[in-house]
Amino acid sequence: MLRDPVTGDIPWPGLIFGLSVLALWCWCTDQVIVQRSLSAKNLSHAKGGSVLGGYLKIFPMFFIVMPGMISRALFPDDVGCVDPAICEKVCGAKVGCSNIAYPKLVMELMPVGLRGLMIAVIMAALMSSLTSIFNSSSTLFAIDIWQRLRKKATEQELMIVGRFFFFLIPLVSDLVVLVK
Repeated sequence: MLRDPVTGDIPWPGLIFGLSVLALWCWCTDQVIVQRSLSAKNLSHAKGGSVLGGYLKIFPMFFIVMPGMISRALFPDDVGCVDPAICEKVCGAKVGCSNIAYPKLVMELMPVGLRGLMIAVIMAALMSSLTSIFNSSSTLFAIDIWQRLRKKATEQELMIVGRFFFFLIPLVSDLVVLVK
């Protein structure tokens, strides 16, 4: 049941200690969801919205799992490789080629025009998610940190600080990536 913690295909320490933290963040403390719950007009709407959001989070599992299963069935030699030498030749990883399942489906089955549309959809979703995260982070900084540093900060000052922090976050992220 428990495989080798380092060389196993699913290292169980990462499953227990890593995914539990990730699941706690995703399901309980995601600032985007918390912000939407706090903006509800009353407590029953906030509770109902949270429950509806929980049910809606089940649907992406089908959109994540089903393409992988379909890709593994359609391309068993590429996506479903078992031998580490073959996997490394196909996708550059010895542990498996599940990371190429969705791109393989898009590139092999979709016509050229729909491929471009798919790229546009993925980029729009990425931009929307990043904007929500940056907006939440700038709000948290302006309200929770800046307002404690400057007790008499006006709303205009908080908005300027929030906007500055909104533009500072991607710059700091890019610097962190470049340093690594």
